[in-house]
Amino acid sequence: MKLKTLIIGLGVSGKAVAVFLLSLGKEVIGVDRNPSAVSAEVSFPVFSDDVSFDFSEIEQVIVSPGISRDHPLYKEALRLGIEVIGELEFALRNMKGRFIGVTGTNGKTTVTLLIEHQLRSCGILAQALGNIGIPLISHCLSSKLEEIFVIELSSYQLETMSTPVFESGVILNITPDHLDRYNSIHEYALAKCRLQLCLKPGGFFYVNGDVLSQYGDFLDKRNVTRYDLLENFEKGLSKIDLANAAAAWAIVKEYGVTFDQFVQALKTFKKPPHRIEFVAEIDGVSYYDDSKGTNVDAVLSAVDALHGNIVLIAGGVDKGFSYTGWKTGFCNKVKKIIVIGQAADKMMKELSDDFEMKKVDSLCSAVKEAALSAKEGEIVLLSPGCSSFDMFISYAHRGKEFKRHVYDLQERRIKR
Repeated sequence: MKLKTLIIGLGVSGKAVAVFLLSLGKEVIGVDRNPSAVSAEVSFPVFSDDVSFDFSEIEQVIVSPGISRDHPLYKEALRLGIEVIGELEFALRNMKGRFIGVTGTNGKTTVTLLIEHQLRSCGILAQALGNIGIPLISHCLSSKLEEIFVIELSSYQLETMSTPVFESGVILNITPDHLDRYNSIHEYALAKCRLQLCLKPGGFFYVNGDVLSQYGDFLDKRNVTRYDLLENFEKGLSKIDLANAAAAWAIVKEYGVTFDQFVQALKTFKKPPHRIEFVAEIDGVSYYDDSKGTNVDAVLSAVDALHGNIVLIAGGVDKGFSYTGWKTGFCNKVKKIIVIGQAADKMMKELSDDFEMKKVDSLCSAVKEAALSAKEGEIVLLSPGCSSFDMFISYAHRGKEFKRHVYDLQERRIKR
């Protein structure tokens, strides 16, 4: 009897795993919460993930990042002694190349892309993959020994990783996030700190000073460097995001990039969209898209980065943390909060005593309300503090819709 691989969750990464396995002649079975929709797109059996399952023919289980360790099939596989790993771990076991790992609560996509850009600017073959949206497994058959893969790592992906493959890694920050999945911030931090377990012997490992002071007990400090204490990293960088730049510099200097080269490459780097991204100015009001701001700390950072009174659009799927921490950070800066989505009522309850607030039923209505509320010289900021899945496919979809509504508003103003 030929044993099979079970894939739990057939999103982008799950389907990519299946394609790779099938190309090797392996047999695959999939389970998904929406099996009828997935079955039309694949050539292997797909079942619902909420029914009992026969594991007698299964030799390995590969889970998509969104699959919790509490999932019944995940737990049953472990009980039966069947290995359960994630797409990333599976890919790293099958890829050639050199690997850099980047994780943190906020800024990891920007830093991952900045490292890639810096290396390429110096003629080094590099590619950004992972949680950034491009599954590693799709590059297994074409990867090269000399290529450097810069891999963005989520806490979900790190949960199932154990193979020491990274020659360097960095933890940018750890602030409350995904508390709808983790029992505490400490459990979440432990997942982030697993990156250190996946370093090659002698690998370079950089950690933000705040992470080291708060969660240093989760790390082996013998091979940790505080990158925020590196000398001279601020030279010439006063007008950019210094925290992200410091992290990228810590990594790329190990690959022969000089500081002068680093500063020159920064001038041609374009930050990815939906991260405090300027959209338009309408009637003297500036509109910014920070749809990637999906937790409390990210919103505080966005508010702090902008100068002027702000009308904030927030809300979406609550991740299990309190919004009361916004009170101090928003003081004398956020003049009004417009809330949408599943978290709207919680935000109203926790913040309405301190801020002018309004709950609306859609992002379109939120943009219209913000336009009425903001005056010349002020700012409308979409920075939700929540995930997007109650109303949108992704944070990127949410950001694109925000831009569309802003551009529609701009067009109507032009035609007046």
